[in-house]
Amino acid sequence: MKYGLVRSLILVCAMTMCAVGSLSAQDYPTKVIKMVLPFAAGSPTDALLRIISEPLSKRLEKPIIIENRPGADGMTGTAYVAQTRPDGYTLLFGTNTTQVANKFFFKNINYDGLKDFEPVVAVGGIPHVLVVTSSLQVNSVQDLIDYAKQRSGGLLFPYANSTTRITGNTFRVMTGANVAEVPYRVYGDAVRDLISGRVQFMFIDLATGLPQIEAGHLRALAVTPNRSGRLPGVPAMKEVLPGFEIGNWNGLFAPAGTPTSIIERLHREMNAVLDMPEVQKQIEKIGYELLPRMSSNEFGQYMAKESVEYGRLTKNAGIKPQ
Repeated sequence: MKYGLVRSLILVCAMTMCAVGSLSAQDYPTKVIKMVLPFAAGSPTDALLRIISEPLSKRLEKPIIIENRPGADGMTGTAYVAQTRPDGYTLLFGTNTTQVANKFFFKNINYDGLKDFEPVVAVGGIPHVLVVTSSLQVNSVQDLIDYAKQRSGGLLFPYANSTTRITGNTFRVMTGANVAEVPYRVYGDAVRDLISGRVQFMFIDLATGLPQIEAGHLRALAVTPNRSGRLPGVPAMKEVLPGFEIGNWNGLFAPAGTPTSIIERLHREMNAVLDMPEVQKQIEKIGYELLPRMSSNEFGQYMAKESVEYGRLTKNAGIKPQ
C-alpha cells in the first residue's frame, strides 16, 4: 500500500511538472529577456543587435535588455550563457567566431559552440574588404601579391578576431606572398595602425572599413565572400583567387535544453522582424547582409559544416590552438 501510494504521488508530481513546463513555454515570455552580446558596445555586431532588439521586444511584448560581456575573443560572454538556465530568458547573440572558430584558436575553451547551444535563427553577415593603407602604391590584389614578394621583409597584416586572422593567413597560403600576422587585442588599434602604415594590409569588416575607404585613408582591393553594392567595381576575392570564399555570420542562440516551443516562438518572431522593410534598410545601412532563411535545424547543420571548413582553413594555414 505504502509503495503504491508513493508511486502514485511521484506520478502526479511528474505530470504536474510537465503541465507547468508546457504552460510556461506556451505563455513565454512572461518577464524581461536578456540578450548577451560577447563583444563590446559600439562594435558592428552590437549595432546589428540594437536594430533588431527594439522591434523584437514589441512583438514579444516584453523588454529586452542587451548585456555586453566582452572578453577573450567572445568566449567570456558565450561561456556565461552556456551555463545559464535554459528557460529562454538569457540568450546569446553569437557569431562564427564564438560558435565554431574559437575552438581552433584556443586550447582552454570552456564551452562547446555546437553542443551547448540551441540555434534559434541565422541573422546576417558582414563582408570583409581587403584593404591597403593609402600610402602603399598598389591598386589590385595582384599588385599586392607582387609587392609583398618583392619588398624586403615582406608585409604585415593585423588581426583582432578569427575572421581577420583566417582571411589574412589564407591569403598568405594561397598566394605564397611574404606576409606575416600581427595580433591585436583591440580591433580599433589594428585599424589605426593600418591607416598610419605600421601594418600594410588587412581584411577589414565593411562597416568599419567603408568610412575609411570613402575618406581616402584606405584603398579597397577586393571583397569576400561576394561583391558588395556598397563598393561598386571592387571584385570579389574568389574572382581573383578562385576558391577564396570566406564569410562570417551571426545569429541568436539559446542554452542547450531550452524548450522547443520557446525556440520556435523566438524563431518565428525574429524572422518577422527581419522581414520588416525598415529593419532591412537599417541593417543594410551599417553594412550587413541578411543570410538566406533557415529553420533552426538547418542553421545547426550549417554551423556544423562551417566548423569543418574552419578546421580545414586553420590546418592549411598552420594555425594551432594556443
